[in-house]
Amino acid sequence: MTNRIVFTFSTLLFFVVSSNVVAKTIEIGEINFSPRVFHVGDGQPSISVCDFNSDGNKDIIVSNYLDNNIAIFQGNGKGDLSELARFPVGENPTDIAVSDINKDGNVDVAIANHETSYVTLLFGDGKGGFNKASQSPLNIGIKPHPHEVQLQDLDGDNIAELIVDSRDNDGLLVLKGLANGQFKTPGKIIDVGGDPYRGFAVADINGDRALDLVTPNQSDIGIAVNSGSNNTLFSLTKMGLSASPFFVELADLTDDGKLDLVVATNGRFLSVLPGDGQGSFHETQKTVIATTSGAKQVATGDINGDGIQDALVANWSGELTAIIGNKTTLESYTFKHTSIPNPWAVALVDLNKDGKSDFIIADGNSSLAAVYISQKR
Repeated sequence: MTNRIVFTFSTLLFFVVSSNVVAKTIEIGEINFSPRVFHVGDGQPSISVCDFNSDGNKDIIVSNYLDNNIAIFQGNGKGDLSELARFPVGENPTDIAVSDINKDGNVDVAIANHETSYVTLLFGDGKGGFNKASQSPLNIGIKPHPHEVQLQDLDGDNIAELIVDSRDNDGLLVLKGLANGQFKTPGKIIDVGGDPYRGFAVADINGDRALDLVTPNQSDIGIAVNSGSNNTLFSLTKMGLSASPFFVELADLTDDGKLDLVVATNGRFLSVLPGDGQGSFHETQKTVIATTSGAKQVATGDINGDGIQDALVANWSGELTAIIGNKTTLESYTFKHTSIPNPWAVALVDLNKDGKSDFIIADGNSSLAAVYISQKR
């Protein structure tokens, strides 16, 4: 079933059009997408997009929770993905981040290892191979354990910091990146005012070119604005919500040059809150989109190739929700794939170089994933 729902920022439902499309070509934003299934690995996956061999084509790396490895898939620029190799990455890999952390021009990888106290670090060779870094596994000593990891330059020195959620400290643990590809320990806790369980976002939300932090806490959203100093100082505000947030992402869905906040809950809706460009979000102007329950991950990209950012949300109960950005309205499409009953990981990436983001959806309860490739009309 594919459903299309149109929203404005002040009202909700206008109309719904349904068509019987299940695990076949779907139409979203007037673009047809054709799916095919491939194998990734077992367990609750995470997908990271990169170009690990610098050939100009997008590749993906998938972490596999039960297999304790990552799978490397090379893109050919025509919409195809071919598996190159798999590499062990310690116990229970639950999230993955990519960046060139040792400044050799190659993509490197950081993996959060769930139910442990460490993070795995791998250096890439620029050909699709990865070797364990000398500092790996990196014991970060957080409690109860890491869920998400990001590699972002928070202090403006062009070297990525390692950022991991630290639930018992109501914050995010930041380990400063060093020039040799290592990270300074023990790290620094950034207060986000609550329990940042999953899906924290990192971006410049107030236009000062310093990256800020937005977290889904147990009962509110934490907004930590970067002072722009090399001491990684942040000022915190909190925004209350009517439902507990599970995952957040930042994207300019309204094409006004200001990042908007996408909030997914474990309930039956998600929200888009327009940003004011100064570090806050307009809750009174939010758009609420009905979904099935169990939101897990959010990806951003440009689904219809109009230059405006869009979003894709995975729901454990089986449904995918695509949000098409627009200056005045948001369109919401829902669809399912029969081979992916429990969508967990999602990515939006232009695999065939047509200017439109293709979908990658990995199941949370099997080894299968589906890729939807945009089709020329």
